[in-house]
Order: sequence, then structure tokens, then C-alpha cells
Amino acid sequence: MSQVSAAVGRHPEPPSSVPSAAAARLTVEVKRDLDLPPEDAAALGALLESRPPVAVFLSNAWLSGFFAEPPDGFEPALVLLREGSTLRGVAPIAVRQTLTHARVALLGGGAGSDRTDLIAARGFEAACSDSLLSWLGETFGKGFVLELRDVPSDSSLWGAVHRASAERSLRLTLQPREIHTLPFLDLAEVWSAAAGPAPLPWPARSLDKHRRWLERRGPLRIERLEDLDEVMDAFASLVRLLRARWATREGGSALDDPRALRFHRHVIPLLLRERHLRMIRLSAGARTIAVFYGVARSGWWGYCLAGYDREWAGRIHLGQITLATAIDLAAQEGATEFDFLKGAHRVKYLWPVRERATLDAEVYSEKAGPQLARAAWASRETAAAFGKSARDVVSS
Repeated sequence: MSQVSAAVGRHPEPPSSVPSAAAARLTVEVKRDLDLPPEDAAALGALLESRPPVAVFLSNAWLSGFFAEPPDGFEPALVLLREGSTLRGVAPIAVRQTLTHARVALLGGGAGSDRTDLIAARGFEAACSDSLLSWLGETFGKGFVLELRDVPSDSSLWGAVHRASAERSLRLTLQPREIHTLPFLDLAEVWSAAAGPAPLPWPARSLDKHRRWLERRGPLRIERLEDLDEVMDAFASLVRLLRARWATREGGSALDDPRALRFHRHVIPLLLRERHLRMIRLSAGARTIAVFYGVARSGWWGYCLAGYDREWAGRIHLGQITLATAIDLAAQEGATEFDFLKGAHRVKYLWPVRERATLDAEVYSEKAGPQLARAAWASRETAAAFGKSARDVVSS
């Protein structure tokens, strides 16, 4: 029996060394599936409504893709944090046992979700994060490495790691890895600015010419798809368009990976059923010329993938038109934010975007196994840096 399996059920209150008084009142329950009782499902729904930029990636529909096919060697679970019988926080995790330690990741980070996090009720963010770290220390006696991938820079987990080390409740070492930029468009701000005298610094005017060229090619049809058969047909078109676009790139497109393709085919029908899918198709006559695949919740739209027929489009900026179409539809729906998600690609900056960030890091507990893993990683990084320097010297 794995340690996650053995951990199913309620756990005692965290030790008094946890600095938060609220954390000392919380208990931990671990579930190996997404089947929550109605009262917990309702509580989780309320928590997600308070965090639109992460909500879709922590929804049942999205997480079910990882539960159906977990990352290699990892066992998925939900960590439920309660005050009495009231659900105060949830963290989706995945655990993989090694000979010397356990590797624990927030489910989805680095493997398909543009962001993931522990989600907690207002006022319980620190308590839930402290309790999660305390539970990791209690559960994995031989030590753990906590993999934090695509975690928002304002996550309460970062403060919890600092507090645990500062208060010596857990001796943890945080090793930063990477920072990811996520541009987003404040639609309320943009439309408010549009009412003023100053022109907007965005591509509407430059795209007018390309829209006219597009309309001269034949009748243009824009559809937000609601029928499952049409949605899946559009997704198949998106796979084909992206494959053609990235055929010469090593590794191909994001959807050329079989696991990623299975994941999206699994979650798309569930997102559609929960009304969180935004699949938009642009057609010229009977020909699909572009597809936008997005997700939405509580006034927030996220841009997952888009593809267009480059051969048919010629000099028309069809990719930009596709994004502009999605943004217009989001505004018409009453959305307040259009999130371009991870990646500082130049096309996203045609709009007056703001930026937020997610971070990648690893947190090592003080046991020998995690510290050896940390030393091994440092050695690999040093060797890689030395090799790069040597190649640069030779090429110079």
C-alpha cells in the first residue's frame, strides 16, 4: 500500500509548532478520486468562484484528465483541509515514491495546466498552506521533495515555505527553477478606455484591412460551438492545423504529443457540459480556416490553443484575426478578463496587456534522501553550465 493510499481519511491536528492558530484547528483528509459529497462539491465550487484565473485548472472536469491518466509513476489525490466539517481548502497533488524519498507535485503543474495552486477560503490561505506542509512532513517520514510548477507568484504556499523554515517547524530548502510570464487583457479597462478620446494601442485598425481581404475571399462564418459533435470536429481541425503549422519544428505541435491529445479529448466534453468551454470556429464557405480553443469561468476567459489555415490565408493575418474575434466574443459575453496564459509570445503584445507570473521551484525537506536529490540536481546543473561555457569558448 502506498503512503498516499494509507493516508486516506482524517488526520490529527498539525503540531503546535505550526505558527498559525487557525492551522492548528484544521484537519487533513486525503481522497484518491474526485467524487466529493454534495456539501464538499458546493464548498469547492464557492472556493473556485473566488479565484477565476485558476478555477478551470482546479475544476473536476480538468483534473479528471490527470486522474484518468496520471503523470508517469505518480498517484493523484485531493488533499481536503477542514475546520470541523467545513471545507476550508483543497490541494490537488500527485505523489511518486522513490527509494530515498517521496516526490509530491501539485497536480497539473508542468504537465498541461498553465497554473495550479492550493485554493483556500478567504482568511484561511496561510492556515491551509501551513497545514499542507505540516501534513507532508508527518506523512512522508523519509522526507519529501515538493515540486511547485506553474504556481502563481501570489500563492500562499510561498509564504508557508518561508514560515516553516523561519519557525523551524520544518527545515526546508527552496530551490527556484523558472519564472513564466502570463499576459492578460483587462477588458473592463480596455472598453472604458475605448469610450475616451484617445485611440487604443491595439491592432483593431491594422486588422481592418486584413478583415476586408478575408471577406473578399468569400462569406465568413464565426461560430461559438455548443454541440459536442461539432466541438470535437473543430478540435480535430485544430489538431490538423497545428500539425501543419509546426511540422518542421522538433517535437511538432503541443497536440502531437499522444498523452496531451488524449488529455484534451477527455476533458473537452466535460468542460462543454459544465459550460466552461469556448470553442470558436471560423469558416469560409464549407472550409474551416481557424479554430480557437479556450476556457472560461466567472467573467474570465483563458486562451488554450488556436490554429489557422496558413496556406489558405496567404498574406491575411488570420491568426491575429482569430484572437481578436475571441476577445470580442469574450467582451460581448460580459467577461472582464481575457487571459493569454503562459508564454510571452509577441502576438499577445499587440493588445495592451498586463502581466502576471507563475513560478517553478522545488522544496526539499531536511532528510538525507531529499538533500541528496538536491545535490544531484546541483551537480547536473553545474555540469551543464560548464559544458555550455566550453562550447561557447570553442565556437568563439
